[in-house]
Amino acid sequence: MICVCSTDRRWVDSLTGLPLVDDTLVHVAGVGELSDMEPGSVSVLLIDLKSCGEEDLASIEPPMIALAERPLYDQGMRLLRRGVRGYGNRHMHRDNLVQAVTAVKGGQVWMPPEFVARMIASLTPAEPEKALPETMEPLSRREEEVTGFVAEGLSNREIAEKMAITVRTVKAHLTSIFAKTGFRDRLELAVKMKKG
Repeated sequence: MICVCSTDRRWVDSLTGLPLVDDTLVHVAGVGELSDMEPGSVSVLLIDLKSCGEEDLASIEPPMIALAERPLYDQGMRLLRRGVRGYGNRHMHRDNLVQAVTAVKGGQVWMPPEFVARMIASLTPAEPEKALPETMEPLSRREEEVTGFVAEGLSNREIAEKMAITVRTVKAHLTSIFAKTGFRDRLELAVKMKKG
């Protein structure tokens, strides 16, 4: 079940009909109501930061996506340290919200691409040969190129332009890279590449 925590009934109503496979959407007005729910019944909690303060998030257990009126990088980093698994704009496109919920349900972190790029850019470089697992299947030359660009914080579109390939091909390379390395997303890949 996906739980939406907000006092803004109009916003909650706008989420009705999201194509969330095998999930029902339940609404609560405040975090206090979450204690009435059966433990483990909520797979993802969507928190409307317009209705709920950051300090209220410390006591919440299910994976959370915090949605702000105007997302700010510093707030996003603070919330990640508090255990939030996703962060973005409460008015984001429905497809992006579904993508965020799917990512967080899968154990990944979801943030706006420009925040992820900024996080990656802030990491210090490591020696690349120490970054990837030694037991994995070797990456192709093109996959190594894509990995290097991800570590630089480039988006799929920017990688496609640099490599003169389509965004779809970049995504295919990333899928193969994730399968070979066992990393779940581009942020984890970039962190491993930069931190070793």
